[in-house]
Amino acid sequence: MDKRIFILMMAVVLGLGIFGCAGEKAVVKTAPSQILPVKVTVDSVERLNAIAAKPPFQPTDLLVFRVNFKLSNPNNVVAKVDDLYFEAKVDDGTPDKTIIQAVSMPSYLVPAGGEIIWSSTEPFLYGGVRASYLLRGVGGEGGMQGVFKKMEELWIDLGGDNRKFYIDGNITTSLPDFSAMGIVRTQFKSEFAIPKL
Repeated sequence: MDKRIFILMMAVVLGLGIFGCAGEKAVVKTAPSQILPVKVTVDSVERLNAIAAKPPFQPTDLLVFRVNFKLSNPNNVVAKVDDLYFEAKVDDGTPDKTIIQAVSMPSYLVPAGGEIIWSSTEPFLYGGVRASYLLRGVGGEGGMQGVFKKMEELWIDLGGDNRKFYIDGNITTSLPDFSAMGIVRTQFKSEFAIPKL
């Protein structure tokens, strides 16, 4: 083999090796100085079905609500949402409020600098609030009749999209490519009125 051809082939092979390594190094991620928590925004709350306009309501009547969240990653690397728990409530005259949804989201990855939409769809059973209202005294002095009156008021308002939702939750963020940095746990709160169905 001619010496010049051999040298040229070696230069090409060496050049490919160098550029190949350079390409791999471009993929290596720089560790961020800190974990920035994934930001949670309530995108919307929707009621997905209609109900009877007036009583009597049945214990098995249900309303289905969907809460849509936008999860935004401010980090320059992929972030992992290890846990997102939230409660959607409406005012019932007590500090506790009536819980419409209580949901925990599974783990999700959010791209670097990107966002995802995550939704929770759950049914809310009319008869499901009776025991809670009795135990918390929502019916006041009216006893069981007071409880039924408050349940009917709640149901009519929810069916007419006339109650504001209070959403409280927390989220845990980690960086899977830099697991030694640990986790960050943050809380979020939001208020949301449902647009008319």
